[in-house]
Amino acid sequence: MKPPGESHWWWACNVYGQPLGPNDRGPGISFKDCQFRFKLAWARIRAALTEQDISVASRHAEQLAQQQPSHADEQPKPEEFQSLANNRAAPRQRMLKAASIEFGGSGIDCVVRNISETGAALEVASPVGIPAEFILVLPGNTAKRPCRVVWVKDKRIGVTFSQIMPR
Repeated sequence: MKPPGESHWWWACNVYGQPLGPNDRGPGISFKDCQFRFKLAWARIRAALTEQDISVASRHAEQLAQQQPSHADEQPKPEEFQSLANNRAAPRQRMLKAASIEFGGSGIDCVVRNISETGAALEVASPVGIPAEFILVLPGNTAKRPCRVVWVKDKRIGVTFSQIMPR
């Protein structure tokens, strides 16, 4: 936002998992929520800006860019960006499909958010009580996939599929 007495606008979000800094104003939010809030704020700010404000900001940005040393030879190639963005053993497919987690003779409902040949991201009501290893059962699919939990965040669970299928 625009601090009183300042000539510039600023925007900051505290993102989950990042340490709070001295000027942070509250608890962390997800990066996606931060982007959404920025877009809402920008829509309000942009409407109040004049063409003169925009040209002053553009000139200032150009001056800052000229002051920065050029590192054009150090820029990664587009294919490097892609490999960094999707660092997975197999490409994933987005979906929203009901499934169940089976362990110890009982089952818990879940939703498969994305899946690949090597694993999946599952959404559950609560990850509490779900063991480190279980069987994922997709309705309409005869194969039961043995899984091992590799990460948990809020109500999402990332799993990798075991290579050996139990009999």
